[in-house]
Amino acid sequence: MLNYAVDPALIEHLVPAGVELDSFEGKTYVSLVGFMFLRTRVFGCRVPLHQDFEEVNLRFYVRRQVSGSVRRGVVFVREIVPKRAIAAVA
Repeated sequence: MLNYAVDPALIEHLVPAGVELDSFEGKTYVSLVGFMFLRTRVFGCRVPLHQDFEEVNLRFYVRRQVSGSVRRGVVFVREIVPKRAIAAVA
């Protein structure tokens, strides 16, 4: 996982309606996160040749107020996987 502080103006246009950019200690971050999926199943079923794969995603963080409490979330800018079918299911 790599985190980068960025100028919020760079990603404001990607923020979905109903949420706002989240920050940590006054800074806005984007993250590059790598995963290794092993023995992956879809609704409990194995999909041949699509069980073990790498994924890298670029994301940033958002928040919104719900009933007086803060809810935090993630916005994916880009997900990189080795096969198109994996991206389609994701």
